[in-house]
Amino acid sequence: MLQENMRQKEERFHPTQKPIALMEWIIKNFSKQGDVICDPFMGSGSTGIAALKLQRRFIGVEIDEKYFEIAKKRIGGWENQSRLPFQ
Repeated sequence: MLQENMRQKEERFHPTQKPIALMEWIIKNFSKQGDVICDPFMGSGSTGIAALKLQRRFIGVEIDEKYFEIAKKRIGGWENQSRLPFQ
C-alpha cells in the first residue's frame, strides 16, 4: 500500500504492510468490542495493533520468524503505551 498522500506515514517493516488506520476502519465497521480478530498472515502486526486499539481480542499467525518478532515488538510497544493487558 502506498502512503504517498497520507498525513502520517508509518515506518514500514513488511513489503505488503497495511496502514493501521485502514485496519482500524475495517475492524471498526465489521466487528464490535470484545470480538476476536484473527489474522492468519500477521506480517508486521498492523491488524493486531488496530484490533487492540479498538478493544477487540486478537489472534495472529505468522510463519516467518523475522516478521513474527517484528509484530511482537510493535504490538507489545503499542500495549505498553496504552496500558492495555496483552492476552
